[in-house]
Amino acid sequence: MSIARCFAVGFGRVRRAPALLGWVFLASLAVSLPLTAAMREILRSSFGTSLVQENMRRGFDVDWYGEFSRTAGGLASTFGPSVVGMLPIAANLERTLDGQLLAVDRTVLAAGIVFLLAWAFLAGGIILRLTQADRARTRGGLFSACGEYFFRFVRLLALSLVIYWALFRWISGPLHRWVERGTRDVTVEFTAMTWTMGVYALVGLLLVIVGLSLDYAKIAMVLEERRSALLAFVRGLRFFLSHPGRTLGLYGMILIVGALIRGLYILVAPGAGQAGNTALIPAFLVGQCYVLACIFLKLWLLASQALLFQAAASGPEAAAMAMETPPSSSEVAA
Repeated sequence: MSIARCFAVGFGRVRRAPALLGWVFLASLAVSLPLTAAMREILRSSFGTSLVQENMRRGFDVDWYGEFSRTAGGLASTFGPSVVGMLPIAANLERTLDGQLLAVDRTVLAAGIVFLLAWAFLAGGIILRLTQADRARTRGGLFSACGEYFFRFVRLLALSLVIYWALFRWISGPLHRWVERGTRDVTVEFTAMTWTMGVYALVGLLLVIVGLSLDYAKIAMVLEERRSALLAFVRGLRFFLSHPGRTLGLYGMILIVGALIRGLYILVAPGAGQAGNTALIPAFLVGQCYVLACIFLKLWLLASQALLFQAAASGPEAAAMAMETPPSSSEVAA
């Protein structure tokens, strides 16, 4: 079964299951709202009764932000112009490749862990719904499947955190320190940049391999009823190593779509100087559309990977059956 076929059928599976998109969006919203409320109180306290709030209604007050950022700590330190537009995307990518993904405010880190747990709960039901709709046709059936696989996915989540920590601790960190020492006396900036980009490329490749292996481990847990997180990860890694071209090719196709979505978002996303309802409401709507597009892309990748796994692990007849169109959202009360 070609990856183009998995790619196309996976898109159709997600398009016909909008409720899955809604549940993941609600989970992300539930995690982010408390942080939003806390940040609102921090900013309200900082503005007080001064003219800053009037200035902020007309645009971004650089003088206030300079004073605020010097004294801000904890969650307040995460606020700034870098949280809007394309800057969060670039900052998160750099932090990941530098191995500093966990070096964030503890409140934000805790919220991230809560979302990962929510995803661990939803993922089992989502995979089952996208591959075997007859076993998760109702909302009750969906959440029953979510609960059935939750603790398996929590164990896999714990294992994944250990693997990522080891990768950053024993590979990414030493490589960055080695490049820093080796290029300390280099006078040609291009040389230092080349070595740094080489480390980024290697770390990025390892992150992709681990991430794909974990994705296929989740799929194996559902489709092959595996309970051991370690054995499921080994199964996912073996599947990747057995089909590197197809797994990377499928992932590359999703990356291209993701790059197009992010490029469009960068073009239309408002900057930090927006003020007034006529600017803030469109900015909010653009941001939410981008979040929904990212969630759709994640589900699209998962559906396509599950179809590829089914096709590779079964015979031609079973693979053809796996590609059959499941009931539409009008027929499935997910």
